[in-house]
Amino acid sequence: MSQRLQSIFFFLSALLFALLFFMPLAEFDGESNILIFNMFGVETGIPDGAMPFSKWFSLPVLVLGITAILLGGYLAMGLFRAVKLAQFVKLHKISRINIVVIAAWLALSFAFYIPTISKSVVGLDNIIYKVGVFLPLASLLLSIAAASGLKKDIKKVRSTDRIR
Repeated sequence: MSQRLQSIFFFLSALLFALLFFMPLAEFDGESNILIFNMFGVETGIPDGAMPFSKWFSLPVLVLGITAILLGGYLAMGLFRAVKLAQFVKLHKISRINIVVIAAWLALSFAFYIPTISKSVVGLDNIIYKVGVFLPLASLLLSIAAASGLKKDIKKVRSTDRIR
C-alpha cells in the first residue's frame, strides 16, 4: 500500500496552507493607496493608513484556512496509524471534506474577496498576484492525488478480502 506517500501528500497540503499565514495573496495598486490581501485581512501598504475593511472582513478565509490545515494534518497522522478497512474508509470521507474546504477557500477568495477589494481601490492600476495565491491550488492538487490513491488502496484491500 502507498499510504505513506498519501500521508506525505496530505502533510504537504497542510504545510502549503500553513505557509499562507506568512505570505500575501495579492497586492492592489491604486492611485492613492495600496492594499495587501493576506489570511489575516486587508492591510494598507502605507504605515498608519486608514483601513478600508474591518478586521472581521476576512474571517471566513481564515477559518477555512485553519480548517484545511487541521484536516490535512489529521489525515497525514491518521494514515500512519490506520490498519483496518473501516479506518481507511473514514479517512477517505474526511479527505473528501478536506477537498471541499480547500475548493470553498479558493472560490471564496477568487469569486468574492479579490473582486470586492479591487472595487474599493481608487483608480486601480493593477492587481499583483503573489506566490500565496498559487499555494492553495497546489494544496488542492495534492489532496486530490492523495484521496484518489487512498481510494485505490481501499479497493485493493477489499479485493484481497474477497480472495480469503
